[in-house]
Amino acid sequence: MGDSANIIVATAGKAYAAPVGTTFPTGPEVAWPSGFADMGFITPDGLEEAMAEERTQLDAWGEDAPVVDLAKKRTQTFKLTFRETTAQILSLYYQVQKANMTSTAATTEPVAKQFLSFGSGSVTDTVEIALGLDVIYGGKRHRIMIARCGVSDRGARQHSADDSSNFELTFTALSAPGGAQSVQHMITDVTLPA
Repeated sequence: MGDSANIIVATAGKAYAAPVGTTFPTGPEVAWPSGFADMGFITPDGLEEAMAEERTQLDAWGEDAPVVDLAKKRTQTFKLTFRETTAQILSLYYQVQKANMTSTAATTEPVAKQFLSFGSGSVTDTVEIALGLDVIYGGKRHRIMIARCGVSDRGARQHSADDSSNFELTFTALSAPGGAQSVQHMITDVTLPA
């Protein structure tokens, strides 16, 4: 018989970015260590996680079904839409390193606000991060830690009076440094049967 306590309804969530190689927390309830920065408000659409696989099947003479089914490649993606405009989000959306952005200070004569400037379009200026995700539902937590990822898809930005100018980003997990797992999951209140 089913147990409704096992149903996950993601009522809230957070995303954190850090430089690749930053140490992840050791449990789903442990605070994110220094180096991980909160990426700001996320739209109510939440997180869309997807797994795609490419497989190779080997046949044998006289057999009517494959005798071997091999996974060639697994691609994991994580899609979020961010509401806030920050240097981190701009860096990821426009694919420009923060070191290649310029911040110009505010002035009083003539009066001018502080502004950030950067160019975009260089395919050599790739931005990779370590990404931490918390999916929160009631008193439970599903923590997803991606050791190394990049933005593989971007939604169109809408500038209008009807909604905020959001940033839809799809992150693709890349191979982790040093042969570590590229994606790790920690989920509270799920037991492993004996």
